[in-house]
Amino acid sequence: MRNGAAERIRAMGEDPIWKLLLRFSGPAIISMMVASSYNVVDAIFVGRLGPEALGALTIVFPLMMIFHAISIGTGIGAASLISRRLGAGDNEGANRAAGTTISMGILLGALMTAIFLPGLPSWLRLFGASGAILPLAESYMSILVTYAVLAFFPIIIGTIVRAEGNPILASAVMVVSAVINIALDPLLIFGLGPFPAMGVAGAAVATVIARAVGVAILLVYFLSGRTSYRFHASYFVPNPGILKEIYRIGVAAIVQSAAGSVVMVVVNRTAITFGYVPLAVMGVIFRAFSFIVMPCVGIGQGMMPLVGFNFGAKKMQRIGEVVIKAGLASSCWGALWWVIVMLVPSQIISIFSNDPEFLATGAEAVRIFSLLLFAIGIQVSTSFFFQGIGRGLPSLVLASARQVIFLLPCLFVLPRVFGLPGLWVSFPIADGLSIVLTVLWASIQFRRLGIPLRLRYNQGNLEQS
Repeated sequence: MRNGAAERIRAMGEDPIWKLLLRFSGPAIISMMVASSYNVVDAIFVGRLGPEALGALTIVFPLMMIFHAISIGTGIGAASLISRRLGAGDNEGANRAAGTTISMGILLGALMTAIFLPGLPSWLRLFGASGAILPLAESYMSILVTYAVLAFFPIIIGTIVRAEGNPILASAVMVVSAVINIALDPLLIFGLGPFPAMGVAGAAVATVIARAVGVAILLVYFLSGRTSYRFHASYFVPNPGILKEIYRIGVAAIVQSAAGSVVMVVVNRTAITFGYVPLAVMGVIFRAFSFIVMPCVGIGQGMMPLVGFNFGAKKMQRIGEVVIKAGLASSCWGALWWVIVMLVPSQIISIFSNDPEFLATGAEAVRIFSLLLFAIGIQVSTSFFFQGIGRGLPSLVLASARQVIFLLPCLFVLPRVFGLPGLWVSFPIADGLSIVLTVLWASIQFRRLGIPLRLRYNQGNLEQS
């Protein structure tokens, strides 16, 4: 292994925690925010086409969440496995896991195209599309489904690049893709200059082109040999044992996002009973809040290889310091946005549309929806702790608790009793219950493993901070 790669791996077990979190979570935050920017930017420009167009993007969101769920879950499981093997000094095992992961990035994209493209209109009807929304949703999603591999490959491969201690490259790829998407969106949606006016479909074309550039950059990186991974052809044949290890952890993230997709279908079907405007508001809230919460996810993704490495190296005190500092950073970010949302909700949603009914409905909805936004970072960071130490069952239960155990019952009951406000208030109720469950379970696990939660700890005569 080259000296630079060896130094990156050594640092995960020895460097100060704040320095490591900044190095790993900083780029991860950028990556996650950039990844969610695809949906936000598309909604901003498409919103200028009217509530029906925004409604179409809301309808396709569950299908996009399925793609995101599988790619993120695969990447998280692979990153956890690779970081633990690196921490234990098993470099060949890490290389084999990386090879299998790269192959899965391609195979999963092809599988999604084969499943969803032939019967796409039926899938969209299942998600709640009808009337004028259906053709708009189909024109947008047919393009993304055709090139589904471009949605999977950058996210999955970006996580294993981060796991080898090179988070900056993964973030740079996402930033480049996002900038291209932002630049192309208005050109292809509205037909500026020599570009044709493609409407909703133009947003999808811009996304595909941007993702293709990101894939090209990652391929150049691996083919150039600058990665610390060393591959043989046999490593790219999916290994059942490695896949079992990847999805033992990754299934939690998949279930969490897939459950979110199911919930979104229920939300869409409930919201549309109150009209197109509540449906459009719901879609905007999901996109805006995914953008706000993504830094917390980025902090979690940054802390996970650190937790996994130090767990493999039996450095329990460092794990406690990583978890508490990551939780503190996430909580500060959530509290900042809680204040902003409570003070200026109308200004936030006006970014997407200036329709008076949309603004009136959205201002009330966004305030209710975000009641516990200040605490959501604690839940996100803690769930990544379980993934980092390789505990599949707690990760699975906690990942699905908010969506399945708490939120779905609220969605079936509260809107029928309280009308549209009941739809909005279902979310903070589910947030509160899932936060309590996550903190209690994590506290039990910390005690069992003997992990102290401290902002600082002493290693020999040196104080790490």
